[in-house]
Amino acid sequence: MANTTFRLAAFAFYSLLLSSSLCADFAMKSLDVQINIDKDGGASVEEQLNLVISGTSSRELYEATRSTYSDLATWKNRTELSEMRHHISRANTDIANIRVIPQALQNCNSFMGTCLATLLIDYSVPARVNGSGLVKVDHYKPRTAKYSLIQDALSFEQTKTGDLVLPTGTTISIAIPPSSEKICFSSVPQNLVDNPESSRCDQSANPRYYAGNKRLFNWQGDVLSKFQFSYEIESPLESEVIDFFTASQDYVQQFFLGSQGPAAVILVAVFVASIYGFNRVSR
Repeated sequence: MANTTFRLAAFAFYSLLLSSSLCADFAMKSLDVQINIDKDGGASVEEQLNLVISGTSSRELYEATRSTYSDLATWKNRTELSEMRHHISRANTDIANIRVIPQALQNCNSFMGTCLATLLIDYSVPARVNGSGLVKVDHYKPRTAKYSLIQDALSFEQTKTGDLVLPTGTTISIAIPPSSEKICFSSVPQNLVDNPESSRCDQSANPRYYAGNKRLFNWQGDVLSKFQFSYEIESPLESEVIDFFTASQDYVQQFFLGSQGPAAVILVAVFVASIYGFNRVSR
């Protein structure tokens, strides 16, 4: 009786193992969203989606898709993963140059029938135009701009009270320019929790700013209460002078190349000829 029970249990186990190896299955292990913000308010984004792949058919499907397709729609359709997407919302931003870069399978376990895989999704987010963008840039005084992350541009669940909900295993990393100062965040980043120089900014009349040297911050799977993140950049005086002359040069160039250009050239020529003629008569 004992042998019969053992054989039935063994048969059930191997049947289950075999059925799992024949059934395509993809699961998210972790997600890292890395955002690098430029000085103009645009950003480059790389998302790293780490997968656990179970079953022979799923491994074959992954390899076949990897060798042929690099578009996000195909990958989402074949893996049936809700997180197989970009986590910057098209509803509030423009997204350009999107690429899907699947990596080779790794750490395959023949006994368990599983493998690990990583997909990289990278793209760029142009600077805010006509209300659309990831970061709002406010030039509220000469040479100084305040940069504020727009929470609605992040494609994660939000509660009715405005809290941002990160799924388990999800990390958001935000890198800002080295010259940033007056850095303010409503939720202390994970990499600053044990840092005595970190402080929570409550956006009050006298906010407390982060005074440390880090310019890369990350938040991990959690509820980020009324998530806010902002900083300021003050441009040096010489850059303002250069910008002025550059703008003046562009204006003059556009003026002479525009529809009024020929008339302006004639007027300048007449003016120069008049000065030349006046000087000859004066001699």
